[in-house]
Amino acid sequence: MPKIPFQKTQQDVQSLAAMLRERLKTGKSLVYYASGRVVKKSYYDLPYDHIVLVDYNFRSTFAVRGNVIIVGMTALQATAAFIKAGVKFDAFVCINEGLSEGGGYYPINGNWSMGTILPILKDTYLHIACPGYYGRTRWREKLFNLPHQATLLDTSDPAYVNPSIFSSYSSYGDKAGVWRVTKQPGKAVSFKAGNRTITLQRKNIWDDYEMLDQLMVRCTPQEARNLHQLGSKAQAHWRTNYEYRKCDYESNFEQILFHCNLHNIQKLGLTPWLGGNYNRFIDYLKANEARYPYPQELYFYHLHHNDYQQLYQQAGEDKTPKRPFIALP
Repeated sequence: MPKIPFQKTQQDVQSLAAMLRERLKTGKSLVYYASGRVVKKSYYDLPYDHIVLVDYNFRSTFAVRGNVIIVGMTALQATAAFIKAGVKFDAFVCINEGLSEGGGYYPINGNWSMGTILPILKDTYLHIACPGYYGRTRWREKLFNLPHQATLLDTSDPAYVNPSIFSSYSSYGDKAGVWRVTKQPGKAVSFKAGNRTITLQRKNIWDDYEMLDQLMVRCTPQEARNLHQLGSKAQAHWRTNYEYRKCDYESNFEQILFHCNLHNIQKLGLTPWLGGNYNRFIDYLKANEARYPYPQELYFYHLHHNDYQQLYQQAGEDKTPKRPFIALP
């Protein structure tokens, strides 16, 4: 049975943020999620001024060893501290979360998790990961299917970092890769649903945190209790069962609209949760406009290139955008 992470307080997050804000204000920084508890000598030879290791198995909430900083928190807790510190990392590493037997609860390279992590990465950064760990097809079509341009680096590139420094997992035959990634949000399109404005964009919802009144985001149940540490306007939003009956869908929609009208939510941000069945939600919004006037503006954010196809058709965008080819090691 996986170890249950210790709950970290808001004070823990604030204290770590204050320390990082001071130490990471200059120089290049690399962050390694699910690093394990071993601090390798080779980390000190990396071409970075600061190496931050994140793993909830560390005994200390945080500690400093030369230019290596260890953070004993879950991925979401650590990310909350990084956001509060205002840091932007030059490189991100996550190779083996221990999903099978190491106590990992969810793939950190998965979409909802990467959505929270992307704001603490620079607009162009290095991404080091092992596609074979998740399955190469799943990596290309699901996990690394993000709004970005990614170039696989070879050993001749000056920015290349040997992934075996971090993990020996690639010795089992599934080589890790190093990509230079540049964030590239998609074009926003809009249409009217009654008096409400519906906006769609292939973009990270957290990028628009300040503009939105409420964010309803996908999140694993194990991290739902920590979601508020990322921002008080965020609320966990569960993926519905694709086999829902009509009454189940309407109950889900009712809860969303009731919440928005109770709190006068004008601008609501959403991430995918209906498995493609979004026309019925739009119909429900129209049919209940008089009873539930809020929200007036709904923003549908997605990371996968082919989400919200029904809504894009309503916006007059009938073609599914092509997914850029992603080279694998």
